[in-house]
Formats: sequence, structure tokens, C-alpha cells
Amino acid sequence: MVIAKLIFYIMRKFILLLLLTIPSLALAIDLEDYYITPKGGASKTFNTGATSFNNRAGTLLTTFPNEDLGTGKAFGFSVGKYLNDNFRLELEAIKRAGYEFNPRIVEAPTFTEKVKIQTEALFINGFYDFQPFSISNTPITPYLGGGVGISRNKMGTTVQHEDGIPDGGTSDGNTINQFAYKLSAGTLFSLTEQLSLDVNYQYVNLGAFKSGVRVEINGVFAGNLVNGVNGGEIKTQELMVGLQYKF
Repeated sequence: MVIAKLIFYIMRKFILLLLLTIPSLALAIDLEDYYITPKGGASKTFNTGATSFNNRAGTLLTTFPNEDLGTGKAFGFSVGKYLNDNFRLELEAIKRAGYEFNPRIVEAPTFTEKVKIQTEALFINGFYDFQPFSISNTPITPYLGGGVGISRNKMGTTVQHEDGIPDGGTSDGNTINQFAYKLSAGTLFSLTEQLSLDVNYQYVNLGAFKSGVRVEINGVFAGNLVNGVNGGEIKTQELMVGLQYKF
């Protein structure tokens, strides 16, 4: 956990430093074959898998395993370099928000939980660009790729419901760092010599999420869970659109 936090911190500081220095670098050195891509899109989650927690009495409670986190949004940017005509590497930072975990408890199905989940992730991506072709004089370059990185997954305050109505019970949120990976396929549509539209589909696994343990009833501390909600994974399929600018 300490190592993951350190890696996340270093990568985040590196990206910030890179963004701050790009304007001066452009004047000081040759940035040929480098590019930046702001991007955004929709993120549709898969089944999280079964989750469980131990209540204040220590009783193990499980949730039905067919829940997903709904559809959220993803937005961020990447900084990359073309190594040759076919291969490129990039460093990518993406924030994903708008997810909601809303599971039912197997042992007490009238009880449900509602909680917001968001994540920030840093990836190192590699891509293989195929031979470009043209349609209506527009150069088009399909590509395949993937990446590995670190995600910072935040589970917000859990609100307990009975028969769909909040019953005053809440438990703390929590943030954990996780290993993440993705696979992607996309197409670059050349708009000008330096600017391309990047349309991309990707599968992303951002790792697990976990709740805190502090429980409150109507805002008053009522004890701690023996073990917070854990076991779920953030898995998404995403359609991303970006603008790649080559220096």
C-alpha cells in the first residue's frame, strides 16, 4: 500500500511538472514526434462481483453479485511520443466519476446501500499504429494498444436504505490505491498535419474499492464495522474521444 501511494504521488507530480514545462520545452528543444491529447467519454461499468462486510456484531453479510456501478464519465489527457511509424508510448491521467454502488444485502434483501464511487488513474500506455489509409482524402490510422498503471479508488459515504427509504444509518468512505490495466482499440482521423481526432474503445480494470468502518445513526456515532465493504472491482468499457496534437 505504501509503495502504491508513493508510485501514484511520483507519477502525479511528474505529469504536473511535464504540463508546466511543455511550453518552455517547445521553445528550448525539438519536440518532433511528441504529442498531447485531451480526451473525454462515457464509462459503462460491468458487474462488480460479490461484496461483503462484517457488521458491528461481527456477522458476515454479503451482497447480491449482479450489481454494477452504472454509467459514469471519464475525462483527462495524455502526453506521448512516436517511437517510429508504428509504435508510440504515452503517459495518461484520467478521472472517472458518476458511478453509484447500490447493492442489496443477501441476508436482509429489504436493506440496500447507496454510495458514490470515483477514481483517478495514471497509466503508461503502448500502441501499435497500423498502416494508414484514406477515405475522401482523410488519412485514417487504426491502432491497438494497452496499458498498466495505478488507480486511486474513492468510495464515498454509504447510506443505508430500508424498502428504498434512508433509515439514518451511514458508514464512512475510504480511498485505496490499486493496480490497474486496460486494453484498447481505436482510430486516428487526421484533420490537419498536426491535429487528429482520436476515437477509442477500451476495457479498463481499475481494481477494488473498499468502505470505511465508522457507523453513524442519524449523525451520531454508533460504533465500527468489524470489516468494511470490500471485494468489488471497478471494471468498465469506455468510448473515448480526444484531439491529438503533434508537435
